[in-house]
Amino acid sequence: MTSDALRHFEEIVGSENVVRPDSERAQDYLKDMADFPSEPLVIVQPTSTEQVSKIVEYARNTKTPTVPRGAGTSLTGASSSHGGIVIDFSKKMNRVLKIDAVNWYVQCEAGITLDDLNEQLRKKGFFFPPDPSSSSWCTVGGAIAENSGGMKCFRYGTVKDWVLALKVVLSDGTIVKLGEPLPKNRVGYDLVHLICGSEGTLAIITEAWLKIIPLPEHNTERKRMLVFFDEWVHAGKSIQGIRINRIQPTLLEFIDRESMQSVNDGFDLKIPVHEATLFIETDSQIENILKICEENGSTGNYIAKDDADEERLYNARALVYLGVKALATGFHTEDVVVPLDRLTDYLEFVKSTSKKYGLRIPTGGHAGDGNVHPVILYEKSSKESEETAEKAFSDICNYAIQVGGSVSGEHGIGEQKISYAAKQIYQHNGKQALELMKQIKMQWDPDNILNPLKFLDITESY
Repeated sequence: MTSDALRHFEEIVGSENVVRPDSERAQDYLKDMADFPSEPLVIVQPTSTEQVSKIVEYARNTKTPTVPRGAGTSLTGASSSHGGIVIDFSKKMNRVLKIDAVNWYVQCEAGITLDDLNEQLRKKGFFFPPDPSSSSWCTVGGAIAENSGGMKCFRYGTVKDWVLALKVVLSDGTIVKLGEPLPKNRVGYDLVHLICGSEGTLAIITEAWLKIIPLPEHNTERKRMLVFFDEWVHAGKSIQGIRINRIQPTLLEFIDRESMQSVNDGFDLKIPVHEATLFIETDSQIENILKICEENGSTGNYIAKDDADEERLYNARALVYLGVKALATGFHTEDVVVPLDRLTDYLEFVKSTSKKYGLRIPTGGHAGDGNVHPVILYEKSSKESEETAEKAFSDICNYAIQVGGSVSGEHGIGEQKISYAAKQIYQHNGKQALELMKQIKMQWDPDNILNPLKFLDITESY
């Protein structure tokens, strides 16, 4: 990037808010949470929507690729830049602007983390339920752009279900507010939820109006527990049994032996290790849940003794990704979704894929909604190991498509799954659906400067 361009950005945001790519400060921007590399020309840290508008206007005039970035917790390369402008929201656009205790919404800037948001909401007696495992790092803007999930989405839904309105910057620098902070609004096309999950390819989110609800009162009936199994398939059948019996726990998570062991090794949580474990939180039908699990082969259970013990169990599941990530130099993290009636088949398929390729594939995730995450481990120093892992990754994506599932439930597409996402849409929805998506992208971003080469290949013919 030319010195004139850098000076232009310094005039917009101040020299202290421009990070040059060869500086020490730029090191934090060179990869995402899954180690997808990034090579930005410049990192800009705006303090207002108006500054974002001026940055994007420059990008449009110079046809410079531009990537919005929260905290870089993407697992698919969605926040990577390959020769463009990175707009970092996490440093200077991270404020809560309003907490409305009557209309039950919060207005905040895109760069605030979910944990910081909830800390401020808690003081007013409210909370924002979606809870990705990276909630202590991930930002509101990133969570909306990715339509993140988390453990509580089984009960509360994903991030999109809590977004009422957005302020965004379009690809020509225009500032637009979409939606209304109202519980009901039936005016116009639903552009708010078009932006949710679009991964920064249509517009750049700068502010959000989010639905909030009162903190739940302490419920003495609520229990967090672990249920143990000697076989993955028995855990899968138990999940199906819970669903068939119309029981809806707050949390219903699957964790395999290797994942649990990695958490114990990395964080010393001293959790019992079994071949398969279900982590369950429920405020009703505890005995029925345990009975269903016993009928499907459970070998025992552990119920948390107090609040601190409950937090220990929650952390065991939340820290699985970080624990597993330490097991190898390279990894592909998957987040396919399968229909619940195919869950046991899917778990067996992951096991057989691990055996077929001789790979370690620790597995854990949101079993209650069919979104279980295998992490395919390999060694970066071995080309053969990396290629084998790619084959296993492809097999799992194709399996999900084949059984009527999805190649992504919450991690998104980024640059990792473009071809698989297109294949899924083509096979499940048809060519016209893909063409409509391409037309939407070209209408919103005709010069293809917003997070290009991600999410959808608009040059591909299907």
